[in-house]
Amino acid sequence: MAHRILPAEASMPEIYREWQIWLREQEDKEDHTIRAYGQGLRRILLFGEIRDPATFDPGDFDQRSLTDAVRTMCADASVSKATRNQTLAALTSFYDFCLADGIVEVIPDITRIRKVANTKVRKGNPEYYSPEELRELYRSADESADAGTGIRWPARDLAMCGFLATMGLRSTELIEAEVSWVTTPSLEGFSDRETRILTIEGKGSYFRRIPLSRETAVAYDRWHNEREERFGAARLQDHLFVTRDGSAFTYQKLRYWLKVLNRHAGLRDRSLHALRHTAGVQLALQGVPANVIQNLMGHTTVATTGIYMDLVGGQLQEHLERTAASALLGEALARSGSPT
Repeated sequence: MAHRILPAEASMPEIYREWQIWLREQEDKEDHTIRAYGQGLRRILLFGEIRDPATFDPGDFDQRSLTDAVRTMCADASVSKATRNQTLAALTSFYDFCLADGIVEVIPDITRIRKVANTKVRKGNPEYYSPEELRELYRSADESADAGTGIRWPARDLAMCGFLATMGLRSTELIEAEVSWVTTPSLEGFSDRETRILTIEGKGSYFRRIPLSRETAVAYDRWHNEREERFGAARLQDHLFVTRDGSAFTYQKLRYWLKVLNRHAGLRDRSLHALRHTAGVQLALQGVPANVIQNLMGHTTVATTGIYMDLVGGQLQEHLERTAASALLGEALARSGSPT
């Protein structure tokens, strides 16, 4: 697996240099400590997948995204306990500086994040759904909702599973996605087919554009039509997926939603990230090049993508449509009477 390379100091924003001056003049830190802290903050930008360090702002991380970055760092076998502690000390110092200088009013709770870092992390293969398990999950998603759950909506549930398992979206991206993110651009040389594109604004103002497979597009249209029947035409700024009462999903609601689907399908509980890993594994199994998977998944470095290549021992729209995740989604849609 490729070695991770920290962002260069020269690529860091002005606030980084102001923090280093503060460390020297206000905190009386030695040069070696300032260098170590600088490495720690740049390490978090790497694991937090901040693509353009020059545009980094303290507000780019909230409690959840910073916790996710620390979890990813802790799961990396090349990061020692001493390095983790150094990184957390740097985070504490950086956000103390931001608070003291009035740059932000609220900062992440680093003490809580330390508990994550101190929890023993199982450094194994990423968790994902096998094709057989994914078939059962799709079947569960598309079956009539149980009266007591209050969270099920078959057309929406199948579409959301498809977006997560075929396109590799992060849970936060699915939650934040708006109707305007799905477009149908005119592509030269493809006038005979309609290509739907999902455009995601990622970390560091980085945009990635993911084509919807035919099956995912059909599932989305089915959900969109049912949504309009219930709530009327959606505005461009409305959330792409909403709850049964029309409100936006929260992470807790989305997590509960997947837990209900897993239970209904007779599967063990898995995290939302397992569906993202499923997309990566499926693409790797199809022999898709690592750099293509990297762009699709929005990984900062190909080293992160390497976990999928390692698993299977190993342009974009055609690859997506060849995955088992898309094929199984097509089967689920066929059972519902939706032509693909």
